[in-house]
Amino acid sequence: MGVITIARGTLGAATQLGARLAEVLGCRAVSREEVYEAAKPYGIDETGLGDMSFIDQRPPSFWHPFSDKRQRYLACFQAALMDLALSGDLVYVGHLAHLLLSGYRRVLRVRLAAPDAYRVETLVKARGMTEAQAIAYIRDVDERRLRWSQFLYGVDWRAPDLYDLVLNPEKLRLDTMTDAVVTIARSIEMQPTDFDREQLRNLRLVAVSRAALLRSPRTRGLEVTIEADATSGHVRVYGVAPSVGIVGVDTWERDLRASLVDVPGVAAIEIVGERAPPGLTD
Repeated sequence: MGVITIARGTLGAATQLGARLAEVLGCRAVSREEVYEAAKPYGIDETGLGDMSFIDQRPPSFWHPFSDKRQRYLACFQAALMDLALSGDLVYVGHLAHLLLSGYRRVLRVRLAAPDAYRVETLVKARGMTEAQAIAYIRDVDERRLRWSQFLYGVDWRAPDLYDLVLNPEKLRLDTMTDAVVTIARSIEMQPTDFDREQLRNLRLVAVSRAALLRSPRTRGLEVTIEADATSGHVRVYGVAPSVGIVGVDTWERDLRASLVDVPGVAAIEIVGERAPPGLTD
């Protein structure tokens, strides 16, 4: 089946659908909080972003001190999410994490979207809000969700091309939505091949390597591209070496190797660097 991701909204339908899908498909359902816990060995706590929720507060501005830790947070979360995906079929209930799996074909991206009038009515009944309070709450959460998606991923979460299937819980019962998702999840298009599993292992090793580079003070500011072959453990790093003489280049390569050498699954490290033209790097 691969992975099913369900974008979580202001109501509880996504959580209910995720639990039902896991039961029907016989797989695990995980939340953002569970992935965060699994990402702690990669250093996600060090980013300071773990306790920040779009429900509770606004994201930092791009010039806020936290903004330089955004990449570290995403790298750690991505590594943990791929660890879970490799452990078996998975239903993830959260917010836009499917973007971190964009290199993996077997991801079914689901979003639940209901009209505001239905959302307001549901909140009034379920939480005892007044209509005015429910309207204000929905607007506030939607704005925070948009700002978080722009801060973390640089996208508008409402864009339809981010999803494969959009379901309206106002019109569709939980059983109907479950049947629709299960039908697609069991289709030939969603069945991972050996090639897909190999690609996911490669992507996971890239993510783990990136998290290691971003964790080290000596390498987190370096702009590099990483390729990995999980079968052989060969990791190749492309980048532009600083133009400060042979000592600087040697230090650059040594720092990269030192950050990657103890990463589980890495057996060989190849550094492919070009010397930067004078004046472009220091």
